[in-house]
Amino acid sequence: MQQNTFFPPVTLQNCEDEPIHLPGSIQPHGALLGFDAQARLLTRSGNAETLLGPLPPLGEGLAETHLSPQVRAFIARLAAGDDTGMETAELTTGAVCYDVVAHWHEGVLLAEFEARPADAPPLAQFALQAHRTISRIQRHRELQGLLEEAVEEIRRMTGFDRVMAYRFRSDDSGEVVAEARRDDLVSYRGQRYPASDIPAQARRLYVVNAIRLIADVGYRPVPLEPQRHPVTGAPFDLSHSVLRSVSPIHCEYLGNMGVAASMSISIVIDGRLWGLFACHHMTPRVVAHAVRMAAQLLSQMCGVVIERVESANRRALQAQVSERRTALVEAAMRTPDLVHALTRNALNVRHLVPCDAAAVLLKDETVVLSDAPLDAFVGDIVRRLEDETVGEVFHTDHWTPTAGVDPHGFFGVLAIPFSRDEGGWVIWLRQEQVQSVKWGGKPEKSLSYGPSGARLTPRGSFDAWTEVVRETSLPWLAEEVEQARALRGELVELCLSRLVETDRMRHRFLAMLGHDLRDPLQAISMAAGILTRSSHAASARVGGRIGNASRRMERLITQLLDLSRLQAGLGLPLNRSPQPLTALTEELLQEVQLAYPQLALHAALAPDLSAQVDPDRYGQMLLNLVSNARSHSKPGMPITVSLAEEDGQAVLAVGNASAPLPPGINSQLYKPFKSGGPNARNKGGLGLGLFITYHMAAAHSGHLALDYQDGRVVATLRLPLQPPV
Repeated sequence: MQQNTFFPPVTLQNCEDEPIHLPGSIQPHGALLGFDAQARLLTRSGNAETLLGPLPPLGEGLAETHLSPQVRAFIARLAAGDDTGMETAELTTGAVCYDVVAHWHEGVLLAEFEARPADAPPLAQFALQAHRTISRIQRHRELQGLLEEAVEEIRRMTGFDRVMAYRFRSDDSGEVVAEARRDDLVSYRGQRYPASDIPAQARRLYVVNAIRLIADVGYRPVPLEPQRHPVTGAPFDLSHSVLRSVSPIHCEYLGNMGVAASMSISIVIDGRLWGLFACHHMTPRVVAHAVRMAAQLLSQMCGVVIERVESANRRALQAQVSERRTALVEAAMRTPDLVHALTRNALNVRHLVPCDAAAVLLKDETVVLSDAPLDAFVGDIVRRLEDETVGEVFHTDHWTPTAGVDPHGFFGVLAIPFSRDEGGWVIWLRQEQVQSVKWGGKPEKSLSYGPSGARLTPRGSFDAWTEVVRETSLPWLAEEVEQARALRGELVELCLSRLVETDRMRHRFLAMLGHDLRDPLQAISMAAGILTRSSHAASARVGGRIGNASRRMERLITQLLDLSRLQAGLGLPLNRSPQPLTALTEELLQEVQLAYPQLALHAALAPDLSAQVDPDRYGQMLLNLVSNARSHSKPGMPITVSLAEEDGQAVLAVGNASAPLPPGINSQLYKPFKSGGPNARNKGGLGLGLFITYHMAAAHSGHLALDYQDGRVVATLRLPLQPPV
């Protein structure tokens, strides 16, 4: 086969990038002419004058001595018009009748001439046959019967030895799902062909140019003269050409199958290549343009019916699953236990997507719907997906488990996160689907060496070659992924609504708690004061303890009320006035010492320091910091308190001996209701002190920070001496 010198040879490095739409040549069973908008000749195939007679020099228009009057009129009309579609005509020139197919592409009018066989039936006859077949095809309600009838009819119309319906799978490999053939040929039905047999650029051409004939696989390409546009310098794009030369690799591929002629008819649905009708003949075969058009019309109608059947199936499935999803979410809305609603009822998440197991995770709870012990496997999936920060939906049919984690035969994973803060996930699992894939020959290309160096060689044997595929599940269908996405949306909405309601109820509870407890607490404080003044020592001690407890409760109630205001977005009210900060601090520390006589307090206070602060809020901040230090200090170690002036700010520092702060804890220190702190002596704390103090400091235009210095945790409060203007 002649090597096209316009492009470099196809190698392992450039096979996927082979510019098959720019071959620079055509097949020899026809001729091609290219014109500009003024009907001037831009290019022609090397055989054009042999087939069509004399032609003008490049850059000139057609004269009376060129072609026939009807061909010249056809070219002139198209050149003067603005129709960019394909146009076909039966025209005679030089006593030969041609099927002339013309179209505009990238500013070039390409006209292709194929000699019409003398015995070719008229187009009307094929149109009538196609109409009858289409009437039968339209009645099909399932795909297999439709494709079986289509391959029989296309073989009858075209006379090919073999016609196959070839359907693409999700991985772009394909399978022969229907076949009509000569009795003595080996059947290819059920055989799979790898995606590499039809590279991406070839699939694109199958979409834009729905039918392609190779009349003789052993043809010698006829080059265009010239191969580049004389004005732009770009190669002529033959994407829509009916005579376009094809890749020599593909011709070798067909030759290895024993095929001498081939025709492919695309089945395109919504701009996607769904499949092909692949036609093979064991000897060279030219198929008249009218026959090809009738076969293409039949293929287009098959695409319409396929889309109708698949859409109907999808709608029925979606309606069923949507009904189940709605019932599941409504059940979840009626119970506070979301995990139970999704897993423990007769209708659960396993009924939404075809699967072999499912799991729901929320907070610290994991429920797995499977007989296999999958908790560790599911936990590993979630940890890895959280590290990868997946989007709304994750799915794979080939999950690779972490070393040491037993997947128990599950390799298909479909997962949706619905509450990241609380670790909410729904996961569906599919077991390994061990497949014996019957390939049409071993699915690989080999490297051979020849005069042009290393190049790809398609496989030479197409005997059925069986491969056992393991560690792969059935793929997740697009509609299944969308159902998972829809469930995620409803669960996210449900969790958000519950969060809002919980937050609202908490605010109401905190406000009620603060107001309703203060009156009885005041009575307790008064009774404690009376007991403290008793002459009986035991009663005085009891009164002191009750007084300390009531003061702690008073501080807690105040903090809860402050928390309620902050979470409601109301801020903290301040009543600033000039305050003797040193004296105020000494007085507050004395109260602490009276309440905790065993506590060692070491104070270093700057004399006569004053600032404009809210005295009650300042006292609340100081007592919160001292209480926090007392709760977290090493037993028997003193608490240090210092007060100084720096750069127009009052700097209050409270420190306690402690182990270093755990890594990453800084982001949690100023949050309310935090848990999991390192100090077992403060397990009952609500974590409000630092939260309230942080916001009080901000209300004073100040700042609170914690750091670790020389074996001590130091909380540093900075407040401006004068409020900012």
